[in-house]
Amino acid sequence: MRRRITFGILASTAVLITAVVCLNVYRSTGLSTQLDLLARLPNEPAAVFSADFATLRRGGLLNSRSFPLEPEYKSFVDGTGFDYRRDLDLVVASFSHSGNFFVARGRFDWAKLRKYAIQQRGSCYDELCRVQGSTPERRISFLPLGENVIALAVSTDDLAATRLRKPNNALSSQIPSNPVWLSIPGQSLSQPGALPEGIRVALSALLETDRVLLTAGPGPRGIEAHLETTCRSLDAARTLESQLRSSAAILKDAIARNKTNDQALAALLSAGSFDRDAKKVTGTWRIDRSVIEGLADGI
Repeated sequence: MRRRITFGILASTAVLITAVVCLNVYRSTGLSTQLDLLARLPNEPAAVFSADFATLRRGGLLNSRSFPLEPEYKSFVDGTGFDYRRDLDLVVASFSHSGNFFVARGRFDWAKLRKYAIQQRGSCYDELCRVQGSTPERRISFLPLGENVIALAVSTDDLAATRLRKPNNALSSQIPSNPVWLSIPGQSLSQPGALPEGIRVALSALLETDRVLLTAGPGPRGIEAHLETTCRSLDAARTLESQLRSSAAILKDAIARNKTNDQALAALLSAGSFDRDAKKVTGTWRIDRSVIEGLADGI
């Protein structure tokens, strides 16, 4: 009986200690899910992006490289030991007027990252490192949020990464399930320079939407990309559907006359299928694996 009591006490104590340790670890990081990472992004109107690199790797999309690395990226890989194809598991990002912000989970050699920053004429104080970017207004800052999570910002403010230390957003759990997605609020699309001029002219009805959601992932016909948006009026939805169909037809004609710089990408975009349900407009494109690998090669 004493042995049973002793065993029960020890087991209960072990469970309590484990629970306390797990709770403390969870509280100290708060970064166990995609939702946790998204919550760290600044609470401001912005395009939000997410890519599950671990899932992409399991699908064989990041395992081949047929072209040599870009010199700048090769220098970064050599200096830090970090290669996104191998070491990055999940990244979320936001793009707004105040800068570009990233929170990523993966495998990082913090000592090498700090050393690389200093070698690039940057500086590190405590956990925060700062490096000058390619232009004066592009100031890069980064710091660890946990052993395997990094916060990085590109902004005019060289302390911008510190904005990601604590949660900024109270997000719902309704986020896309696809491994890659991009959500763009309508108000961001209307800002000058938000869209390339060609897209702005060809798809002007996009400016009359509340949000544009682009996703990519496995579908019934292989890898598929989807567009989904709800326009502010029925007329705007009809116009957008018509513009999408017209743009696809123009690309098909350009391919036939060999007037495109990238035949594979043009063929992908021209093969979209479009639909409308009242003010909701959708588009679907089937993506060939070679197109994805071609876009990622060299970086």
